[in-house]
Amino acid sequence: MRPVKGFFRSERNIIFSYFLTIMAAGTLLLSLPLSWRGEGPLSLLNAAFTAVSAVCVTGLAVVDTAQFTRFGQIVLLLLIQLGGLGIVTFSTLYLIIPGLRMPLDNSQILLDFNPDKGRRDPRRIIKIILFYTLSLEGAGALVLSLLFARRGVPEPVFTGIFHGISAFCNAGFSRFSNSLEDYALDLPVNLTVMALIITGGLGFMVIRDLFRKLIIPGHRLSFHTKIMLVATAVLIAGGALFFFLAEGQGAFLTDGKGEPVSFGGRWLMAFFQSVTERTAGFNTVPQGDLTLPSQIFSLLLMIIGGGSGSTAGGIKVTTAFMIFFVIMNGLNTRGELRVFKRRIPSDIINRASLFFLKAMGFLFLVLLLLIFTEHRNGEVGSDLEALVFETFSALGTVGLSHGITPLLSGQGKLIIIITMFAGRVGLFTMILPRRDRYRERHVDWPTGEVMIG
Repeated sequence: MRPVKGFFRSERNIIFSYFLTIMAAGTLLLSLPLSWRGEGPLSLLNAAFTAVSAVCVTGLAVVDTAQFTRFGQIVLLLLIQLGGLGIVTFSTLYLIIPGLRMPLDNSQILLDFNPDKGRRDPRRIIKIILFYTLSLEGAGALVLSLLFARRGVPEPVFTGIFHGISAFCNAGFSRFSNSLEDYALDLPVNLTVMALIITGGLGFMVIRDLFRKLIIPGHRLSFHTKIMLVATAVLIAGGALFFFLAEGQGAFLTDGKGEPVSFGGRWLMAFFQSVTERTAGFNTVPQGDLTLPSQIFSLLLMIIGGGSGSTAGGIKVTTAFMIFFVIMNGLNTRGELRVFKRRIPSDIINRASLFFLKAMGFLFLVLLLLIFTEHRNGEVGSDLEALVFETFSALGTVGLSHGITPLLSGQGKLIIIITMFAGRVGLFTMILPRRDRYRERHVDWPTGEVMIG
């Protein structure tokens, strides 16, 4: 029993075990005939790909989500919810299973959800996250259900619930075969989905901080919240402007029916594209129709992702924020970053840099492997742009695609599965601080001088 207890005292082990268990269960459930109504049985590989994509809230699909039965789509919803709230669910295990507890008050994972150093009660953190998640998802699902009912969509309530949960969790799964392309110019649907994506991507503690600002007179927003709000606004507005300029005579010129799009309609499409690129995965225009500048800019937004402690993926907005200011301003003699009249300590800078470097290294390794496995694939092997886009989308848990996902070879699908898992879980657990006992060294190696630049 002691080895088992020791195994479950490691944050890395428990979170890997949690996600792998959910993925395995989802694969088995989706592979059942009860879950699938498409032509022929759903292969185990495609079922595993779909389950991993759902748990990792990515949205990449090798089969049409509309071909799943109601049971299969409910399984997908559960996988999305369990994946989006995975950190909270796994943390709850320590609170309810005797013998498997660890000092959650010092758990780095839970502290990433709660930057407020004065309040570290894990039960309180979990209750806050569940409350805001269910409240926002419920509100979004209600609005979408009413909108879909007015537009004559079959099963509007279930469709609204499905898209509400998928949007808040930044999963990108849709019951419609062409995602939201039929609603590219539908202002209420676009605004509702964008609101869910943004709130889900801000982070639970940012949402709580904003709520307290509204109800508590004199409450001051945390430094983390201010960074998230400023950076998110800049990314959304800047991205919308870029897409509007790049696609004004391109993909935004006409809608899915070939009808010309108005000036305001092009701005709506640009804002939705800017929001969805950062890990959401819904699309109102085919991604393969975007111009090359838009696709290159999309790679940047996909790898940045959403906020820390949120349902979104990517290297996180705050990581990109710090890397940007380190590049622009540099560090002081103590290895600290000073920005917005605040001092960011060196250990946080080191963690952000480590996260970024590991993500970039893994990204190029995956791209190399994918090109190697697909170079003889006549359907996608010569489309380098699509393979690059697919790799960034998988690691950033975005879910947008040029449509090549179903055409990948078996090895290519396995590589994307591993990439989605790494984007959601692997890279994050790699930067958790080690819990090795510190040993004071009276004698150490001499300092090594290395030339830089």
